[in-house]
Amino acid sequence: MAFVVWLLFLATGCNKVRQTNMSPLDAAGMHPDSLEQLHEYHVNDSEVQQILIAGRAGISEQGCVKLVSIARSRHRVFAEGDAVAGLLGAGMKENSVMELVGLDQLNPFAGEAVAMRLAGLSDDVVLDVARHRAKGEPVLAGARLAELRDAGYSNAQLVAELDRGITDKQADEAIARHNYLVGGHAFVRQRGRRR
Repeated sequence: MAFVVWLLFLATGCNKVRQTNMSPLDAAGMHPDSLEQLHEYHVNDSEVQQILIAGRAGISEQGCVKLVSIARSRHRVFAEGDAVAGLLGAGMKENSVMELVGLDQLNPFAGEAVAMRLAGLSDDVVLDVARHRAKGEPVLAGARLAELRDAGYSNAQLVAELDRGITDKQADEAIARHNYLVGGHAFVRQRGRRR
């Protein structure tokens, strides 16, 4: 008798699998094909909210699906909608954000990447730093790169220096040289009479 009750309990419990509410994505205008792809990944309610955040920030529907796909390939849930939105808000392009995600550098690097973009560093510089970090190589911090940019380095020159392996000491020397030259340290001709 107890066995029959247990089987009935299991049978009724199996029918109550909770479906994820995809209506917010539908209401936001997501195409049915994209909704179906997300449904196949068994997204949960919190992932739906993160997808909405990323989508409202400017990631395309296919980009949203790709973000979930990458998360699943790493046996994770997608929880980085806010980080994606921050990067897009700082001016990073979608393909650059997707490359950061592909390098698995979104979580550890998103805050610094946003600061770098806001400091005027290009997507190329940000991605080059992320590539070096993904390989475990030492690389200059974003703040130091912004100082070099202020010292007259172009974004292309910064990428070249990063690929060359510029050290903190070399960056310090370049910044000090720039500061010395713009600091007015030159002979000045005095006019008038001496006292």
